[in-house]
Formats: sequence, structure tokens, C-alpha cells
Amino acid sequence: MSENSRPSQFAATLGTKALAALGVAAVALLAGSGWLLATTVRKQRSEARERDFWVLCQPGFTADERVAAFRSLVVAGNREWRAANVGGLNLAGWALPGAELQFAQFLRANLAGADLTGAKLNGGSLELADLSHAKLGNAEMVEMRLLQAVLRGAMLRGAVLRACRLAQIEAQNADFSIADLADADLVMANLTGAKLIGTNFAGAKLASAVLKGANLSLARFEGADLTDADFTDANWWTARGLTTKQLTLLKAKFPPTVNAPQALRDDFARWAEVPLPSQ
Repeated sequence: MSENSRPSQFAATLGTKALAALGVAAVALLAGSGWLLATTVRKQRSEARERDFWVLCQPGFTADERVAAFRSLVVAGNREWRAANVGGLNLAGWALPGAELQFAQFLRANLAGADLTGAKLNGGSLELADLSHAKLGNAEMVEMRLLQAVLRGAMLRGAVLRACRLAQIEAQNADFSIADLADADLVMANLTGAKLIGTNFAGAKLASAVLKGANLSLARFEGADLTDADFTDANWWTARGLTTKQLTLLKAKFPPTVNAPQALRDDFARWAEVPLPSQ
């Protein structure tokens, strides 16, 4: 190797090392910029969530502003609703399947036709809310307050409503099949024409409830209070857990009327041929 080639090789080596160093620095700069950007975005999102929550907690905001704040919080995956006031919001037809809405207070809200399939609503309130034709299948609604809520035609198949307060609800033609209503308060509830197949009413309060024409096949009534409940043209004899005393009373008071479908009258006649078990 000549003496003249050595400086060239040395310069080339230095150039390579310099480029490598610049590359490392560039990567570090990009990484730092990415971290800073991510931090900024997280901060902005946090501030936006706090602002939206403030809108739902304080008076003075318009209905549109409150709806927009609620939408933003749901999209952001908010799970804390204890202090938020979402009452009176017009959420008709909204799609909120699987939403985390525990302890949310939907007093007088309009949720007609909304999709709340599988939503978590435990401990919240839907008092006086309109849930007509809403989808609440498999929703978790333990210890909710639904006093005087409108549930006409709503689908609550498999919903968990243990210990819920459902007094005076309007749930004509609603579907509560295989729903869990154990220990629920259904005093004066209107369940006319409701589908109650396999529904668990164990320990429930159904005093003065209306179950006209309801389908009660395999529904469970162990320990339920049925005082003055109306079972006109309902197939109560296909239910489970009724005491002999309750069956005797229902047999005398609520045989199918002349307006009942012939199939229902025939089924009752076959059942009535078998003597009731003694106490």
C-alpha cells in the first residue's frame, strides 16, 4: 500500500463513522420526537376528557353540547360515570353495544331503539327513560333503578337485572326471556304480552303486576310475591316454582278466557285434569 492511499482510507473511515454517528443521532432524535408527540397527544386527550366530563357535571351547557361531550367520552372509553349527569339526553337509535356505563344516571333520557347489547349499566338509573324497542340483550343491569321506564317492545333476552327497581314500568311485548330478575321490584309493572320464557323471578315482587297474555313457559317464581297480579290469558301453569296454594288460586281465578287462543285453552284443560299436589 502506498503512502498516498493511507490518508484516503483514513478519511473514508472517518466519514463512515461520522455518518453512523449522524444516523444514531437522527434515530435518537426521532425517538425523542415520537415520545414527545405521544406525551402531547395523551395530555391533550386527558384534557379533552376532563373538559367533556365537566360539561356533563355542571349546569349551563346546551343539550347539543352535553350530547357531544357524552359521545366523546364513550368513544374515548370512559368508565367513570358516577358524577356525570346524562339525564334527559336524546340518544335515540344510538349504537352503544358493550359500552361501560356503570352508575350512569340516565333519568328521563331518550334511548328508544338504542343498541345497548351487552352494555354494563350496573348501579345506574334509567328512571322515566324511554327504552322503547331498545336492544339490551345480555346487558348487566344489577341494582339499577328503572322506575316508570318505558320498555315497550324492548329486547332484554339474557339481561341480568337482579335486585332492580322496575316498579310501574311499561314493558308491553318486551322480551325478557332467560333474563335474571331475581329479587327485582316489579310492583305494578305492565308486562302485557311480554315474552318471559325461562325468566328468573325468584324472590321478585310482582304485586299488582299485569301479565296478561304473557308467555311464562319455564319461568321461575320461587318465593315471588304475586299478590293481586293479573295473569289473564297467560300460560302460568307452565311456569316453575309456584306453590300449591298459588296454583290453586290461579286455577280458580285465571283459567283462559273465551278470547284466549284455542291452543292455550286446550293446554290448560290437559293440565287441569291432573290433581294438584297436596301441601
